[in-house]
Amino acid sequence: MGDKSEQTVAETLDITGYFCPEPVIRVNEAIGDVEVGDVLELLADDPSSKPDIQSWTKRTGHELISIEEDGNVFRFLVRRTA
Repeated sequence: MGDKSEQTVAETLDITGYFCPEPVIRVNEAIGDVEVGDVLELLADDPSSKPDIQSWTKRTGHELISIEEDGNVFRFLVRRTA
């Protein structure tokens, strides 16, 4: 995972309050709304979103730049690769 401080976010998807499988479904739809090379920020509070998003990026080939935890909210930065 790269240096998150240098990332410019193209779009933010706030899915706090949604639980599996909704975070993966929503990020899969939202990644198409940003240009290739752009970064999508995802905010989620489902504890299973961390392994789910990690698995999703491996399956789809998108780059998981970073994961931050702030209390019970995860902040993911994902770069669209294709």
